[in-house]
Amino acid sequence: MNFTGSTKDFWSTRTGRQKMMLSTAAAVIVVVAAYFLLLAPALSARRELSATLPVLRAQVENMRQQLKEIAMLRKRVAATSQRADLKTLLQSSAARTSFVNSIERIESLSGSRALFLAGPARFDDWLDWIAHLQSEFAVRLDGCKISSTGQPGLVRVEATFASAGQPAARATR
Repeated sequence: MNFTGSTKDFWSTRTGRQKMMLSTAAAVIVVVAAYFLLLAPALSARRELSATLPVLRAQVENMRQQLKEIAMLRKRVAATSQRADLKTLLQSSAARTSFVNSIERIESLSGSRALFLAGPARFDDWLDWIAHLQSEFAVRLDGCKISSTGQPGLVRVEATFASAGQPAARATR
């Protein structure tokens, strides 16, 4: 006996009233199933999103305010670093490094440039300091000569720095 044959037999043996009741019950079951499978999860997700949306909007507004503040601080730092004497800026920043005792001299050159001589200094500390100068003060490394001291990890540094707005110096051979 196959499924379609038994379904047709079942349906044909029912009276008109029974067929109406079975059809109504099937329609109600379909509607209830559609509600629990489709509409209820959608409404639940909508409620959850409605609750989190104001929080997310506040976070976006906070991020926009922070972006404005960052832009303002960058302008202020750039203006300050351009107004400040590059030699003084390098001296104050280098004073907070691990190789402060290795610094031989820092002197001003023409055109908002400065010469920096140090050795022996840890190479990793030197790289970290350069990255800090570039990100915090917009000071650019214009030229650099690094020599090995013979001790592992230690180098002698001769570097020329320039303020952010200055063009790069021409290389001479």
